[in-house]
Amino acid sequence: MTDHPFSQYLRILGKGPVSRRSLTETEASDALGMILSGHVTEKQLGAFLLLMRANGEMPDELIGFVKGIRHALDLNEHQGIVELDWAAYAGKWRYPPYFLLAIKLLTQNGVRVLLHGDAGQFENRQYVESFLEPLHFYQASSILDAQNSVSQGKPTYLSLDTFAPMLREILHLKSELGVRTVFNTAVKLLNPLNAPASIQGIFHKGVESLHHSTAMAVGTEQNLVFKGEGGEAEIRPDALTQLYFSNRNAIEMKQHPFKGIIERQIRPKEWQQQDIIDLWRGEKKDLYGESSVVATTAAALMLLDSLSEVEALAKAKEYWVRRKIEC
Repeated sequence: MTDHPFSQYLRILGKGPVSRRSLTETEASDALGMILSGHVTEKQLGAFLLLMRANGEMPDELIGFVKGIRHALDLNEHQGIVELDWAAYAGKWRYPPYFLLAIKLLTQNGVRVLLHGDAGQFENRQYVESFLEPLHFYQASSILDAQNSVSQGKPTYLSLDTFAPMLREILHLKSELGVRTVFNTAVKLLNPLNAPASIQGIFHKGVESLHHSTAMAVGTEQNLVFKGEGGEAEIRPDALTQLYFSNRNAIEMKQHPFKGIIERQIRPKEWQQQDIIDLWRGEKKDLYGESSVVATTAAALMLLDSLSEVEALAKAKEYWVRRKIEC
């Protein structure tokens, strides 16, 4: 009996500790093509994802996956509209998603931002999708719809289910596999509208270089990654955050220690969706929340405008004070 064509990739990843190796960029891209085209059995997909998880994500593999996904979805066709790509896939549980207000501030001040993400991987987390309507985000129905909305200066959200439903199915295998997979990282780096700058939050330290190499390989001009609150791209204003900036013209990442701008706060025992809405409207005092919005906005401005931390914070505070609360 002839082996299934996909078994070659399982052999590469699953041999003994001496013989196994990671996939090359081409192998990763080819394996992805078979997965997306449905030429892989459920057993093979599960084995593939778990082997990659056990072996650890490698740069060539991640680059191959992201390039392969972008090619399969024709994402390289969309250019020139979005200035900042923002990924939101982790969900929040300790605090509300204050980064949504940072995106609103940036949008109100002329920055064209696309937020893309997913919901429902973890039952104990709240995802951005439930906050979009009350915060007046436009929920795009397609890539082209998102492009049109962003061009009109609207804060815009594009769900993974809208532009890459097959990837969403893979992400949601976590409930069966018990662990996250390489695709949890890949979706953050898709940059579906080819913004020249992008931001990702991470939960675990040590994967900054993966984000750097992949963002540069797919043509992103500037990238920012940091360990954000809850794994989202959101600054904790009462703690030190290491920011990692990438630039296509620089070989190495630039690390910047972004200092806390307020004293350490006590985490709320519980919070409601209305809390973030009331904060935006000026109807609720929330030192941590307001400071998180300002600090997150400042980090984005450091990326976009090459501002110093002091300059970016001053500008972000100005944005907050003169925000239009009806939008």
